[in-house]
Amino acid sequence: MWNRITHFLNKQFFHFLCYFLPPAPSSLPKDPKLILVFSTTGIGDSLFDSAAIKSLKQGYPHATLVVAAHHRRQSVARHNPFIDQVFPLSKSPISQIQFLLRFRKQRPDLIVALHVNEEAVPLGYLLNRHLFFGAIERCQSFSFLLSHPIETKYETHIVEETLKVAIAAGGATVNRGMVYHVAPEDLTVLLKHHPGLKKPWIVFQTGGGRTLSWRNWPIESYIQAIQWLSAHYHGHQIILTGGHDNRSTGYAIEAATPWVINLVEKTTLEETAALLTGASMLVTTDTGVMHLGFAIGCPTLALLHYQSPASMYGPLDYSPGHEILQLATPEKNSPLQKNPMSQIAFEHVRAAMTRILSL
Repeated sequence: MWNRITHFLNKQFFHFLCYFLPPAPSSLPKDPKLILVFSTTGIGDSLFDSAAIKSLKQGYPHATLVVAAHHRRQSVARHNPFIDQVFPLSKSPISQIQFLLRFRKQRPDLIVALHVNEEAVPLGYLLNRHLFFGAIERCQSFSFLLSHPIETKYETHIVEETLKVAIAAGGATVNRGMVYHVAPEDLTVLLKHHPGLKKPWIVFQTGGGRTLSWRNWPIESYIQAIQWLSAHYHGHQIILTGGHDNRSTGYAIEAATPWVINLVEKTTLEETAALLTGASMLVTTDTGVMHLGFAIGCPTLALLHYQSPASMYGPLDYSPGHEILQLATPEKNSPLQKNPMSQIAFEHVRAAMTRILSL
């Protein structure tokens, strides 16, 4: 309730402020010194934004490009070589005041909002109400603060949405591939923390967060797949990954298949990325780690719910051996299933894993 009241009052305040200081679009700067990009949501969204950031840096190679990233998920930005500085941002008023003070003396010549939490949008308006680009759909109820609102809802892939915004802001036309560069020290740290790891290995991401748990694969399906792999590819280590929301799933899988290496809650995002660089295959549902696998080029079997269509969330390039198994869309009046992801047939999973591992 309190969050809704705060949101309402904040929105009314900026509507009032815009009456006196409306967003007034200016022409693109020819030689901007400082570009600020907001990319403040999840891991997957940050990876979607990475291609747009590459576009902006190549369009303005001499500008300093600063990315405001979610304070808990800034690793993606820190592994993008097209970013000059990363500023961690949270929802707290203190963090936002510090952010405004950071840019008080040198205001950004150009601001671009990609995937953002709504509270980030007023910050962009306050810093530059003349050159503030963003997608209307992503800025949601604060899109009225954009000086250059961009319509993106008809783009086919999520990456193309943010690329459209970047190009409108003067970015270069670039390859659509997502960007994440694994640092050599990340692999060193991984092997130091987990010295028992030995190639070849296969990674199972044990699901995403609780909020979108309908996208997750059932525990029984993980167990069935791991048992089959262990019988037919017994030279591979099987490794489980995931965050704190996946703890119980990891323990349940480990109890049924005790030979797995359970790294749920035991690796950072950087270490998980390093793990994927050496993996023979990643098996995952729609999670940030799935997009990390696509970005790195790890052969990935993605098990997708029909509400996460492959045309929007799948890989941009199937050449490394990526495979998609999409849950069929139910008929209009069919009853809701408790766990519809169990309907992805195991024989299709088995065939896809075989194809990937035969590469």
